[in-house]
Amino acid sequence: MTAIATAPAPAAETSTARRARRVPIFPIAFLGLLALLLVRNRSLFTAAVDERGDYAANSIIVDQARHFELLVGNYSRLGFSHPGPAFFYVQAFGEWLLADLLGAVPTEWNGQAVAMLALAAAFLAGSLAILRSWFDSAGPALAGSAAALGYLAFHGHVVASMWMPFAYAPAFLLLLAAAASVAAGRGRHLAALALAGGFLVHGHAEFLFFVPLLAGGALAALWWRHRRGAASITRRDGLLFAAVIALFLLPIAVNLALHWPGEFGRYFGYGGSGGGHGPGAAARYVLGFWPGGPVIGAVVGAALLGAVPLLGRGNPVTRTGPVAILAGTAQFGVYAAVGIDDLTQAYVGYFALAFPLLLMTLAAAVTADRAARWLADRRSPARRLLPAVVVTALAAALLVAARSPQLVAPLDAEPTLPAAVDAVRAYTGGRPLVLELDHDAWPAMTGLLVGAQRRGVRVCVRDPRWRFLVTADYLCRPAELAGGAPATLTAGPPPAAPARPLATLINATLTASA
Repeated sequence: MTAIATAPAPAAETSTARRARRVPIFPIAFLGLLALLLVRNRSLFTAAVDERGDYAANSIIVDQARHFELLVGNYSRLGFSHPGPAFFYVQAFGEWLLADLLGAVPTEWNGQAVAMLALAAAFLAGSLAILRSWFDSAGPALAGSAAALGYLAFHGHVVASMWMPFAYAPAFLLLLAAAASVAAGRGRHLAALALAGGFLVHGHAEFLFFVPLLAGGALAALWWRHRRGAASITRRDGLLFAAVIALFLLPIAVNLALHWPGEFGRYFGYGGSGGGHGPGAAARYVLGFWPGGPVIGAVVGAALLGAVPLLGRGNPVTRTGPVAILAGTAQFGVYAAVGIDDLTQAYVGYFALAFPLLLMTLAAAVTADRAARWLADRRSPARRLLPAVVVTALAAALLVAARSPQLVAPLDAEPTLPAAVDAVRAYTGGRPLVLELDHDAWPAMTGLLVGAQRRGVRVCVRDPRWRFLVTADYLCRPAELAGGAPATLTAGPPPAAPARPLATLINATLTASA
């Protein structure tokens, strides 16, 4: 960044932000959200989980992250890896700390899961702290928190699920909140903007489209305000922003240097093959992530987008927040039309659940703020009841969320795995198991690979076309192909005789090959 200003902040920044900083909003919100998630998912500390499917595929690269060898992200069904490993270093830290070092959880995946719950809580707490900084009192923050908890009671998988399409939603919420704040003149939220954008770009290639445009628009608005004397950007803000960006660029740059052109050639190749959907289909897809579906969601969303700036007159973030939501929604519409190959694949857009979450949180906060000001101006006795009303709403939302099954992490576990590994060990006699498989048996395959490796049994995949999912670590080497014990993993029940079944897994059967 150039021409970084060190002038005093404008009055709006000084009066509001100074008061907001008196209370440590982030740690309170983070610890509260994390406690709620851990209580709802307390089984992670007692129940041993042998993961399968996507969870096990992610564990394969988490193991690389534990050795600081991972430079790319999770696999795509299109045969490439997403840009970066940030989420998986978080999971690797959780596995190391909670499973290996402290022994606080019974299996490696449980440690990964707790780390992801903590990361989601941090993203949400950061978003609430950013919004809180734009209001003079705690009331709007409490009202916004109540709205957020109410939303999560029905869409809690955006913070509780370990599946990556859901994991992007909290990071996208932080991106939107930080973009709105930066655009409104807060240079001190540049680092949050970079952090959220970095996680998102690492997480999925689609965010190479969303993040630069949303963040770039926020930066342009901040610079414009700075030039007019309505915002300040300290040297510390700029240096921290640059440092966070450099940290997230590092693994991508190293991967490009070692494996040019890395995964980017595949991204560009796919970019020309997706899309082709009409405006109506794209709009239905985009609005389908709003509560109530496309029609009700569009009506309620439009009403709230109009109400927030009207109620929040004089508060810049009540204008830039709706603008960020509208800009992101418009981008999502373009992406749905030209960038998604199959609009029946809803998981591609789960990150968009952050749009209504931010809007509802902001609407509740600005409503509470406007009510407090209106009652104070009229010296109404009711103003003394407003805090009690807000606290009651927060307590009610917390009670509903604490009982919601949506905040319980969905598991994709393989309970028969220990017995299956014992059967493989007895069959192979110390040799590697060389695996052939049906395509539809891949969820059982990833679980078997990871579970066997943790128990000291080598299982490898014969077909190199599975490399995008299992990495080179689990492809059979020439010596293993020559001396290994062959087996077949088929989807469904055991095949007819004379096949020799070794183990039965979820929706799959492992049999010895001739």
